[in-house]
Amino acid sequence: MFATPGALPQGTQWRYEVQWAGLRVLAEITGGTLRLTTPDERDVTAYFPEFADLAGRLRDGVLDGEIIILIGGVPSAAALARRMARRPRRGPRRGGRIAPVGRGGDGVAASLMVFDVLRLYGVPLLHRTLDERRATLERVRVDAASNVTLSPVYDDGPALLTATRRHRLRGVVAKRADSPYRPGVRDPAWVAVQHRPAS
Repeated sequence: MFATPGALPQGTQWRYEVQWAGLRVLAEITGGTLRLTTPDERDVTAYFPEFADLAGRLRDGVLDGEIIILIGGVPSAAALARRMARRPRRGPRRGGRIAPVGRGGDGVAASLMVFDVLRLYGVPLLHRTLDERRATLERVRVDAASNVTLSPVYDDGPALLTATRRHRLRGVVAKRADSPYRPGVRDPAWVAVQHRPAS
């Protein structure tokens, strides 16, 4: 599911998140194996060995999120590009999973900012509301895995928009609390509000 560009919607039915401007991925865990795929279905698992123990947190699940590399507290597109440009290394396998092999060629660990769950323990969650899916994410504690964080959710959209501008982040994504998850669709239930570069 993808956000539509627009003005910041307001009201009690909306939830607000930081727009991380990272690498969007689905993290699928099946039978102790983690697979990270981009929206164009490219498998990027081998580029990010630091997420290998996520498969130890869930027996089965599909998570939606963004991979970021923070430099000076801000997501760095250049650092992420360097990571993707290097040849991925595979460490020794443990239980069918790629074992961690360090922080990669740039010496900086990536983070997976998880903001949605599509399936858990064989149960599809696409038709549940955003609030229900978020509550599920918080309950299963996927953020206990190394380098995995739940993307924070805020109630005050204007304040978050101001804060993201101040901290040089891309912007805000507003999401309707009652929205289901529609895979592959650009949906008005999610609205992306980006800061314009200063002229």
